[in-house]
Amino acid sequence: MSARRLAALVLTAVGLLLGPAAAGTAATPSQRAVAYLERAQNGDGGYGFAPRSQTIPIATHWAALGLRAAGRQPTRVRQLGGDSLAEAVARTASAELDDASTTARAILALRASGGASTLLPRLLELQLDNGSFDGRVTTTAFGIFALRAAGRPPGDDAMRRATEWLVGQQNDDGGFGAAGRGGPSGIDETAAAIQALWRGGMSRTSTPVRRALRWLLARQRADGGFPLTTTGASNAMSTAWAIQALAAVGRDPRRVHRRGSRSPLAFLRSLQAPDGSFRYSRSSAQTPVWVTAQALLGLARRPF
Repeated sequence: MSARRLAALVLTAVGLLLGPAAAGTAATPSQRAVAYLERAQNGDGGYGFAPRSQTIPIATHWAALGLRAAGRQPTRVRQLGGDSLAEAVARTASAELDDASTTARAILALRASGGASTLLPRLLELQLDNGSFDGRVTTTAFGIFALRAAGRPPGDDAMRRATEWLVGQQNDDGGFGAAGRGGPSGIDETAAAIQALWRGGMSRTSTPVRRALRWLLARQRADGGFPLTTTGASNAMSTAWAIQALAAVGRDPRRVHRRGSRSPLAFLRSLQAPDGSFRYSRSSAQTPVWVTAQALLGLARRPF
């Protein structure tokens, strides 16, 4: 074998061992975010809102959702000698029974981790007579996501009642607010409702979904992102929510440009820090683990 051929084989092997960045190919934003979350993991397998902070269920579960959306199996995410993320999810899920929001999120995290959930009966107990969960739009949306993740079809009674309640909370402007009909419409709530209505069996072209999408698209900022409130600045988490909603109705987020703005995906990528994490906004780097996990869902263009 020639020396040139041997050198080529060695370089190929090194590239396979060290990954795309080391082989000379720049890592994608998603790959860099995954690497950040892997470094931020605690020895017990879980996560806090920031690296080296105490493990808490909400950060652990969002990390599982984000990593799974990026194609990383939580069963394989672990520090040397520590528990896996999947083990941490299973352990913290047992404490997620206080309300419908935490129970629904735990079901989603368990599903993302490849585990079976025994929490469905508890979630059904928490559904109110009017079909909602906690009487709140976002919590009811997460209830619908969890019911679907647990295998309940759109025609299931619990799914039907939750979806019907959600439709009834749509404001006259087409958006959805945190506390239901009559309150100010919000980006996160409307994006969650769009995904939930779709998961609940409503057509992407149904009137409630089209009205909600029209309201959402009109709130895109000149920088391409979406704000938490209609008067706030664009942020990574609200933009990720919007991207998920767009994906749910079959809209390509790369082609959403309001009045010449860049795309929401381009805005989201612009918030990635050198270490792979995502800033919440131009002016804030709060809760980087949580923000990065949710950004991964947006980068993957994957609805709940």
